[in-house]
Amino acid sequence: MYRLTKRLQFEAAHRIPDYPGKCRNLHGHTYFVDVEVCGEDLDRLGILLDFNEIAKLKEILPDHSLLNESLPEGVHTTTEGLSRYLFGRFREALREVPRISLSAVTVHEGPNSWCRFEED
Repeated sequence: MYRLTKRLQFEAAHRIPDYPGKCRNLHGHTYFVDVEVCGEDLDRLGILLDFNEIAKLKEILPDHSLLNESLPEGVHTTTEGLSRYLFGRFREALREVPRISLSAVTVHEGPNSWCRFEED
């Protein structure tokens, strides 16, 4: 099984209402999103999926937005909420790509904190 990962980046602001600390206030992050796909079959060039195809998913990211307003109602603006939400969006976008499946999405909130979401 091959596992291929492409890192995407976006900038956004958010706040976490009712959080018992500074994160309840409006603030921003440079987010990094690792999109991991997997598959067993390579194409005739020996490629599972062109990295440029994964890079096109950047269109889905809520770049330069206020996450509390740009995400659907009920999606938490935490790394946990973002990783699950983006997993669903990316899975739908990649549904028609042969030979691969989305295995995980990891959202990094800066360099030292992240959440990885994958389905069983």
